[in-house]
Formats: sequence, structure tokens, C-alpha cells
Amino acid sequence: MASKKKEDIAGAIKAANKALGATFKAGDAKAAAALYTKTAKLLPANAPLHKGHAAIARFWQGAMDMGIRGISLRTTDLEVHGTTVNELGAYTLKDIKGKKIDNGKYVVIWKKERGTWKLHWDIFNSNNAA
Repeated sequence: MASKKKEDIAGAIKAANKALGATFKAGDAKAAAALYTKTAKLLPANAPLHKGHAAIARFWQGAMDMGIRGISLRTTDLEVHGTTVNELGAYTLKDIKGKKIDNGKYVVIWKKERGTWKLHWDIFNSNNAA
């Protein structure tokens, strides 16, 4: 694959990750869920699988209600496979005052929906002890 295309996709993923962070800052779980595909699956550690926008919005609303207001995502590896992209990354979560409350790693499978790259399968877990 041409590196220009991969760079364009990497830029789109970075922008989507930044948009997800902005939804947390705003406390807008519905906007966070809208960044996922309609058939998305969210697989948080120590919790059941969440399918679709409504379930994903409820999960993120619960996280926001617990005080998570900052999320920073950093891609560490990206593989493009036609209509899907595999992203490996690291995350940091912060509270409303900007204090770090967790960090860990994640894997996201991205799919293009209506011309926009969206999170399709999202799994993450903490680097810290339970």
C-alpha cells in the first residue's frame, strides 16, 4: 500500500481519537458513542460486552459520572487491511481536575462508515493492579 494512503488513514484515526477525547471533556457520552459504527462492540475489562450506540453511550456516561473527564489516546501501531484498520495504542485517563487516574493499552478495529473511519471493536485494559 502506498505510504501516503496509510498516512492519510493514520491522520484520520488521530483526529477521531482527539474527537473522542473532546467528548469526554464535554461530558457528552452520546457524542462519544456516535464515533462508533452502528454495530460496534465495546469490550471493557471486568465488564460485559456493550453492543451498539445506546449501550456504548450508557457505558461511557457511567465512566463520565464516575469522574473521568480526560482521555488521551496515543497510537503505537497501525495496520491497514483494506476496509479495516487495526490500531494498537496507549491511553491515559484523567479526572475533571486533570489528575491522572489510570493508564493502559487498547486495541481498536476501525471500519469506514459513510466515508468516515469509526471505532468498530474497542477493547482496553489498565496497566495498574485491580
